[in-house]
Amino acid sequence: MKISWNHVLIAFCVGLLIGAWAGIRHEKAVFRQFWSHGPETRKILAKLSRKLDLTPQQEGQVQLLLEAKREKILILHQQMRAQFEALRLSMRSDMAHILNPKQQEKFALMTQEWDKRHHWVKGS
Repeated sequence: MKISWNHVLIAFCVGLLIGAWAGIRHEKAVFRQFWSHGPETRKILAKLSRKLDLTPQQEGQVQLLLEAKREKILILHQQMRAQFEALRLSMRSDMAHILNPKQQEKFALMTQEWDKRHHWVKGS
């Protein structure tokens, strides 16, 4: 059986698209985990120790630093998320005022669908 280059190209493109989709899904999961629970100090410390060849004393100091800053990172994220949500809702409200009633109905459906697909943005 002879394989045509078109089939090879199609298979390559499909594989590329599946790989890109999987990569995006993974990045979203990592992002969601980071922002919902804060940085994993244990993993960060292990990576820094390995790449920088930290001494035990330095590891202890870095661990204390990471733990001290972790709470501040989480607080900052909560503030930013609240501000982003307020801005997003304000923009939607302003947009609805520009639209006619039929467009407003469609826009409401569009935003509901977007919210379903991106629930992690609001609920993380």
